[in-house]
Amino acid sequence: MLQQKRKKGLSRSQRGFLWAFGIPTLLLYIYICIVPMFSSVLDSFYQWDGYGPKTWVGLQNYVEIFSDPVFHTSIINDVLIVFFKELLICVLATAFAVSLTRAKFSRAESGVYRFLFYLPNILSVIVITRVWKFVFELGLFDSILQLFGFNWTSPNGWLADYPLPIIIFVASWCGIGSYMIIMISAINNISKEIYEAAEIDGAGQFRQLFSITIPTILPQVRYMIVSILTSSLAANLNLVLPFTGGGPGTKSYVMGYYVYHAAYTEFEVGYANAAALLLMLISVVLAGTVNTLIARKEDR
Repeated sequence: MLQQKRKKGLSRSQRGFLWAFGIPTLLLYIYICIVPMFSSVLDSFYQWDGYGPKTWVGLQNYVEIFSDPVFHTSIINDVLIVFFKELLICVLATAFAVSLTRAKFSRAESGVYRFLFYLPNILSVIVITRVWKFVFELGLFDSILQLFGFNWTSPNGWLADYPLPIIIFVASWCGIGSYMIIMISAINNISKEIYEAAEIDGAGQFRQLFSITIPTILPQVRYMIVSILTSSLAANLNLVLPFTGGGPGTKSYVMGYYVYHAAYTEFEVGYANAAALLLMLISVVLAGTVNTLIARKEDR
């Protein structure tokens, strides 16, 4: 019995590995992630400019946030950006992946297309925003439209009149490449014998797509949907800040920029911590809800 108990426990080398790598990593994670999170929660109950003394205000910060119409605008903008990003990225990434794996491109052509689609993921956000601001602000976009026979113009400038659609377009353009690679890997793992059997049975390319390819890669599609949702709500700030600065007015405010503006422009750090906590809770609830709904649909 004593030997059986010893076998169930950790060996000396395993305990040494745990103390050498596991415990320090856990303590570092607690110090870097958990402690600041609890500190942020506590600071959200104070009025504080980040430097001077803190003044306890209780739930006043949360009450002011929920009564602020700019916060409501930020939530709506975030939801719209995420919804259309999900739609565009999921459809286009899957379509490009199917085209590059099922269409009869040569190896060189396929490599060129993969590079071009993945290029936005290599570039920094600053480079991307500067290039697209150049396109929309200096009339280049108008010239492109006229080249294709469209005479659409924007009286106040495209970024002033349509900031949210432009942000959605650029954000989707940035995200297609990485998810396309995931879809290509998933499609390449499907046995070619299944497609050969389908062709023998007379199934065309579209029937194979909807009966074989898409049902097989549904787990990757689920990952793509949840990943876009969780990353976008916090990362929308990265595009909005250098692209439009939340403007014109508050037209392109998102929750991340709302937190940034409160902390670094208004110097209301306690208020910003409360808004950041709400952003985190909204992200967790939305991601959990979407993940649960997709999982239930897959189980049916």
